[in-house]
Order: sequence, then C-alpha cells, then structure tokens
Amino acid sequence: MLQQYQSFYSNFSKAKSLTTLNSKDLTALFLFTFSAHTMAIDETESLRQRSQDKTLFTNLSLDLSGKSGNSDTENFEFGLYHSQRHDKHFGFIMASREYAKSNGAESANSSFLHFRYNYYFAKEKSFELFTQSNFDDFRSLESRNLLGISYRQEFHKTHAFGAGLFNEHEKYLVNDDPTNFTQTRANLYWVFAKPLSKYANLANTLYYQPNIEEFGDWRAFNKFSINSALTENLYLKFGVLIEHNSQPVLDVEKTDISYRAGFEFEF
Repeated sequence: MLQQYQSFYSNFSKAKSLTTLNSKDLTALFLFTFSAHTMAIDETESLRQRSQDKTLFTNLSLDLSGKSGNSDTENFEFGLYHSQRHDKHFGFIMASREYAKSNGAESANSSFLHFRYNYYFAKEKSFELFTQSNFDDFRSLESRNLLGISYRQEFHKTHAFGAGLFNEHEKYLVNDDPTNFTQTRANLYWVFAKPLSKYANLANTLYYQPNIEEFGDWRAFNKFSINSALTENLYLKFGVLIEHNSQPVLDVEKTDISYRAGFEFEF
C-alpha cells in the first residue's frame, strides 16, 4: 500500500499543476509522512475553508500522547495538507499517518491520502473531482480506494454544501480471508467554518454517504474542530469526531466517538 501511495504522489508532483514547491522537497515530506511512526490531520473541509482563497497554503499537524508506569501507551499522528489557487482552479493534496501502541500491543495503524481538484465556473459554484486511498489495520481494512465527482455550492465564506457520487473498492481481511466490496455511494456534505476572532477559528463538517443500491447501508460522520493561534504560524487545535457505519463489515460498534488535541503549523 505504501508503494502505491508513493507512486501516486510521485506522478502528481511531476505534473506540477498544483504546486510551485520543489518536487523533491514535497516528495521528501510525503515519504516522511508515511515512514515515521507518527501522524494525523483534520478532515479536509476545515483546512480547505482556510486555504481556498490563498494562492499557496501549507499546513503541518502533529499530535502526541503517551503514558508510562502502570500502563504504557504511545500515540503519534502527523499530517500534511498543501493547496494552490489559480484563477478558477483550486486543488489540494492531503496525507496523514497514525500509529499507536498500548502495553506493547498495536492499537492504531492507519494512513490516508486525498487529492481534490475544483473548477469554479462561477464565484461560489464549482465542480469537484476527487480520489482517495487509505488503510486501517485496526479495523482490518487492507485498502479503500475511491474516485468521485460532485457539485459544490458556497454561501459567503462560512457555509458550503456539496452533492455528488463516488465509486469505491474496499478490501478487508476477515479471519485471514480477504473480502472485497465494490459499491457506488452518494456523497452529501455540509460545512460551516467561521472565525471566532482574529486568533481563533471554528469549523463543523457533516457527511452522509448512502449506498445508492441499498439505502439501508449508509455512513455518516460529523467533525467539530476549533483552533487558536499561539504565534503567527503556530496553532493549538482541538477536535471531536463522531463516525457511524450502519453496516460494519466486522462485529463491532456502529458508532465511534473520538477527540484529539495537538498543534498545527501553517505557512
């Protein structure tokens, strides 16, 4: 899986359509993201709202936690987001890596890569093309690859709504037996992002993704996040994520709730 990620990003950086950064520097950042025992970043929309009016924007995110003594835990997460805007064109690439251990046993091991391109045919209206690849060993998700399109409507600078479709292919490892799923899902989202002050921002994103062939099979998540500036480029962030899968592959809880705190560096 990591080799697939590296090949995808290498091709993207050679195109030079979304960044003027040195391609070797970007590749080095990407390899660091997927080789260290670290990593995480906010979901795409909260960062996008802060970046889409800027010619160039880069965000690095780091979360660290741990405990030693009666119990030993460690959790490292790192993320990279880079975007570029030129006239009617906007695009970004986002990658994250998470790894955690508890008392010597792995409790998290996941990676995520997302690329999105927007063409603005009007000031607040655009068509989106996106692709994504990720895996999550702790959920027995060997790989999830998808490709989709959507329409995006923005309302001022605080609200946005999107509607579209994507086709996804998932591979799970269930009792050491690979299980594959291919399906098409609708993709509906609503995002609210607003500055609370000159130094703090709030964002909330809601996604709903039903299987178009079986509406009883649906996924949804809601992410609330807030960040506060510590310096001109360094931010303290906090987020709460609620995820729901109506038909999980494994015999697990349908709803997960998680929260994270950490730091972001923007330039």
